[in-house]
Amino acid sequence: MFIAIQIFLFVANSLFALPAVSRQIEDASGEYVFYRDYSFTRESYIGFLFYDEATYEVRYFAPEVKIDSGEIVPAKNLQILFSINPNAAHLELTGERLVTMPLEEDTQIINYIHDLLYDLTAHRIKLGALEFTDYSKSNGDFLSEGKVVHENYAQFGGNVTMIFDPIVPIFNLKKIVDYAGNDIFVVCTIGRLEDSQDKSFAEFVPSSAMKNSSEKKSAKKIKSGKAMQIEYDAQLNENQKFHQEISADKNWETQSENMWTLGDDAFVILSGFAFQQEIAQKGSDFVTAQILRLFAASNGYAFSDWSKLGVFVDGKKIKISARTYNPKTDHNLTVIKTFGRAAENFYGFFSCTAFTEGYEKNRGYYDKIVKSYEFGIRQ
Repeated sequence: MFIAIQIFLFVANSLFALPAVSRQIEDASGEYVFYRDYSFTRESYIGFLFYDEATYEVRYFAPEVKIDSGEIVPAKNLQILFSINPNAAHLELTGERLVTMPLEEDTQIINYIHDLLYDLTAHRIKLGALEFTDYSKSNGDFLSEGKVVHENYAQFGGNVTMIFDPIVPIFNLKKIVDYAGNDIFVVCTIGRLEDSQDKSFAEFVPSSAMKNSSEKKSAKKIKSGKAMQIEYDAQLNENQKFHQEISADKNWETQSENMWTLGDDAFVILSGFAFQQEIAQKGSDFVTAQILRLFAASNGYAFSDWSKLGVFVDGKKIKISARTYNPKTDHNLTVIKTFGRAAENFYGFFSCTAFTEGYEKNRGYYDKIVKSYEFGIRQ
């Protein structure tokens, strides 16, 4: 469960976008997004993966389900690799390959995927340049914040409301709400493949798969110990250090210079990172969006559940409150990350990770530690 994070430098990657789409943050190779699609009668998910400017993959996944008759309907998985013309003024498919072997009954789903690709691209092109979402005015409903657009979308029943946000890869689409106010197409996670061996996109399962998790970790009430300051300094230059600290207690044990653990129940990390100057010069809104896109994403098989995601921006601090689930380990974790701006291109990083069951039972204890995070530059 415990992985140390060191200071690192954000660098530019090879970036591209859908053809004819004007955007603030370009997509990086390996980025993906999954949506819950409520237009199907069974629980269904659609994922889009960006390889490069000419190659995308789309995946349809429906978990195993038990119907009223008691019959078990097996899971369904369809994956299609598409090549497109990156120089076209609209989406122009130049080829496709079925990654998984479909059944005859899957023809309708495959046709639906084609229509979805064309329609979502057309809606995104029509939108033009998209401004960053101002999370300093957050109302707490993360999935409802962003650029609101009212459209006629025949595939989803006519008049719909579409919400866009630059931190979502590919289409920048957070969700679609139908005329009656019901969610019909909603982002459930984003992520990025670490390398060519990373199979997390192809093996993604929804958070509903964790309802019967085999994890039975017993969560106990934490008794506060003697007060203790946890501190970490990062060298900014010859004359300055970036100092960070939190107020905790003697229950926490030092594991490394920047990581402390609470038995096997939780760990905290203090670290920092720098953006390249060319990124920092694009302004705080751009940097904030980059941080949200990177740190609200899934990491390997630790899928970030966006239905539980909270984002708060206040002055020089950015806070991400997330729930992750890992179908490989049956772990459900609560992860709270806070970022403090120390300089134009340098941010402090504080992360608190705990098993969700334990966090819920000791919310006050953990939240007090999170709120105590302080930072500043020292000579």
